Amino acid sequence: MRNALLIAGALACAALVVGCGELPQTTFYKQGHYRGKPDALAWDSAAFKGDKLAWEKALKARNNLQNEYERMGN
Repeated sequence: MRNALLIAGALACAALVVGCGELPQTTFYKQGHYRGKPDALAWDSAAFKGDKLAWEKALKARNNLQNEYERMGN
């Protein structure tokens, strides 16, 4: 019984110590240099090929399908 408590206590201490060894996960930033992926405009996709008006029209049509009054014809 004493050995089981000793082993359980040792495992509990080991679990606590493991959590303390975590390394910081911050990114190193170099001043003036962006190292990430550049953002693209929504209408620059293959579906719209840079046509902003077609993208806005598709967005309005999608929003109207989510409007219950428009969808049910009221």
